[in-house]
Amino acid sequence: MRIISSNEIDSALAYPELIETLLRAYRSRIVVPQAANFSIERPDETAGLLKALPAWSNFAAQGHTDRGYIGCGITLELPQSDDAPDLGSSQSGSALYLLLSGTTGHPVALLDGVRLAVWRRCALHALATRYLAREDTSRLLVIGTDPMLPSLLAAYAAVRDIRSVLLTAGAETVLDRLQTHPKLKRITFGTTDDMAGAVAGADMICCASRPPVGLPGAAFSPGVHIDVLDPDTRLEEDTLSQVRIFVEDRNEAGALADADIAADLRELAKGEKAGRRFYGQMTHFHPGGSSGLADLAVAGHVFLRS
Repeated sequence: MRIISSNEIDSALAYPELIETLLRAYRSRIVVPQAANFSIERPDETAGLLKALPAWSNFAAQGHTDRGYIGCGITLELPQSDDAPDLGSSQSGSALYLLLSGTTGHPVALLDGVRLAVWRRCALHALATRYLAREDTSRLLVIGTDPMLPSLLAAYAAVRDIRSVLLTAGAETVLDRLQTHPKLKRITFGTTDDMAGAVAGADMICCASRPPVGLPGAAFSPGVHIDVLDPDTRLEEDTLSQVRIFVEDRNEAGALADADIAADLRELAKGEKAGRRFYGQMTHFHPGGSSGLADLAVAGHVFLRS
C-alpha cells in the first residue's frame, strides 16, 4: 500500500484534467451509500464527530471486477475546550482517504484527506461554474476569505477567463498569496469597500464566507452567477427569488432543502437537466455535505498519476 502525502497530491493534480475526471464520475453509476456519523463523547462539551464516507465502482452494472475501486473517507472533528493548549483554532480536524482495489479488496493507497478535500471542493465549484457562469465571465467579486481561495481561483480560471478579481475590505491579508500564485498571473487583484458598485460590476460572485446582510440584489448585473462555499450559508430570500438554484446533490441540499432546485451536478453532467438557459439568467450554486462520489474519483485520479 502506498501512502500519498499532500505534496504528492499537489504534484499529481491539475484542474483541467481533474474537472474532466469529476465530470465522468458524475455521469457514472458509482455506488454512494449514506455517510455514517458517530458522536464521540468527551468532557467539557467537546464532543467529537467521526464520519465515514464510503463509495465504490458499480461492479454489478459493469458485470466484472477487472477494474474499479472501493474507497472510504474518514474525517474527525474534535472541538477544543477553553483550557486546552492554544493551537490557533477552536477545533482540530483530520482526514484520511483509504483506497482499495475493486478486484482483490487489498488496500492500494492511503491519502491525505485534508489536501484531497481542497482539490475536490475547488474542482466541484469549477465544474458547476462551467455549466452555470456566462462564457464571457471575466470579473469576479469575492466576499470574505477562505484558506483555499488561491486554489479555488485557479480552478475557476481553468473553466473561465477570469481577468479581474475584487476582494471585499478586510481581505488584504490574502492579496500577496493570490498575486504570487503561479496559476493566477493573468489576473488583476484589488480590494473594495463599495459593495453595491462591486456587485453591479461582477460577472460572478463567490461568497467565501457568510455574505453580509443586505447583499444588494437589485444591483446584480445581468446573468451573474453566485457561488457559495459554505453548505450552511443561505442567501437572503430576495436574492434567492431572482436566481435559478443548483446544488451539488439535491438529496443533500442542506440549507436549501426547501428551495426550488433546478438541478444537481449529476443531472447536469448526464444532460438530464439544463444549466444556464440564456445570457441574462442569474444562477446560484450551493455545495452539499456529502462527498463520497467525488472523493473516490479524485483519489483514483491521484493514485493513477502519482
